[in-house]
Amino acid sequence: GSSTAGSPYNLTCTVMVVNGLVVVPQVMWFKNGTSVVGENGISLTQGMVSANTMTLSLQFNALKTSNGGQYSCIANISLPSISIPNLYNTSSARVIVQIPPPLVATAAAPSQVVMEEDNITLTCYVQLNSSVDSTVMANIEWMEPGGAPINSTRVALVGSTYTNHTLYLPSVVTQESGMYTCRVVVISEYVISAYANSSIEVAIYSISIKASSNTTIGGMNYFLTCFVYMHWSILTPNVVWIGPYGPVTNSNNTVLRDQSAAGERNVTILFNPLRTSHGGRYTCVSMVTIPAVTNVTARKDIAIQSTYE
Repeated sequence: GSSTAGSPYNLTCTVMVVNGLVVVPQVMWFKNGTSVVGENGISLTQGMVSANTMTLSLQFNALKTSNGGQYSCIANISLPSISIPNLYNTSSARVIVQIPPPLVATAAAPSQVVMEEDNITLTCYVQLNSSVDSTVMANIEWMEPGGAPINSTRVALVGSTYTNHTLYLPSVVTQESGMYTCRVVVISEYVISAYANSSIEVAIYSISIKASSNTTIGGMNYFLTCFVYMHWSILTPNVVWIGPYGPVTNSNNTVLRDQSAAGERNVTILFNPLRTSHGGRYTCVSMVTIPAVTNVTARKDIAIQSTYE
């Protein structure tokens, strides 16, 4: 039978002898072929139900994985004064232990925000319940946002010991954003498989600048557009242009155009016309505030030069 780890559990062997037989049978419990005597947390209780019926109970105070196995009760009657072989009979039972799910954690925060082309290392931490007092095998597997496995390992664990498994993602792109899941499955011969998942959402943040032309000539119309993309569609990044003399605002010959959508922000400076005084370095600064995580700031800059007015 099976029972939950940590709970009490009993196995009882009942032996009946022929009426009038004065020899008391010898009854013993074995686990996987080894006598069960003096093991911690296990007690043996013998009782008489009637004149010809006796019991031997195997009592587990708190079931642990080390208690799992094939148990056999053997009753033996020895009649030395009679020229016949010893009489014995065997009954067996399989004890399967159901353990709690493993403790699985991926990070202190449920999300991680990184810039495009960054390298990411995700770590999955695993600990088993203390009722796992024998070595079991654990399959630890990372799955990508679509659910396909991308990295796995198989380790031997004993309860209350930590292990971890990392997933390395080099030079990420925005298309790799999404929910990454660590799945842990514990397996053993006399243990009911237990599993648990933990997930972390990775948002990859990109920023780029596009100019209307590689040539800048005074008197021409010219624009710079800052493109910001955020995986989370519920968040819209803030965008500010910083010019040679401070933040760029609408004026007589510079116009700011803002096109925003969920998770995206495109802000354009239109120079109408471009003047020599506009020459210099322009920096697009973007910041997004993510609940329960942090403020993330990204910047990209470009230098323009007006040759004449």
